[in-house]
Amino acid sequence: MYYWFMLALAVIAEVVSTVGMKYASTSSPVFGYLVMGLMISLSFYAFSRAVVHIPLAVSYAIWEGLGLFLIGVAGVVLFGEYLTLGEMFAIALMLLGLLLVTFDKGQAGDEQEQLVAAPTAKLTTRTAPVTQRNSGATLGEVTL
Repeated sequence: MYYWFMLALAVIAEVVSTVGMKYASTSSPVFGYLVMGLMISLSFYAFSRAVVHIPLAVSYAIWEGLGLFLIGVAGVVLFGEYLTLGEMFAIALMLLGLLLVTFDKGQAGDEQEQLVAAPTAKLTTRTAPVTQRNSGATLGEVTL
């Protein structure tokens, strides 16, 4: 749950950072750049924590896909921007793809569940003797 929370925090921080970027370029440069710098740093930190447990492809799709959707909404609500019907359709397709990537376990998910449920085999290790050739020419070599 912690990793999903960090991913949600990364998405929110990215959206706030991009809104700050818009403010920096239009009305309030100092405040906008300050918000942008702090929030993008928080976003990258939170994202780096999320990918520890969530697969990179899934987490990146969520981070960027949901971020793009929310930034589009922020542009319309906060800045009075307009989205065409084609742009809204493209965003809807992207969200559908995001849902498929996020919630589809597919064959790989079945294999992972089987690996987790399968009894673990005992691993055996063997050490190789270390020998030294050409006395002093090298620090030592491992022979197997």
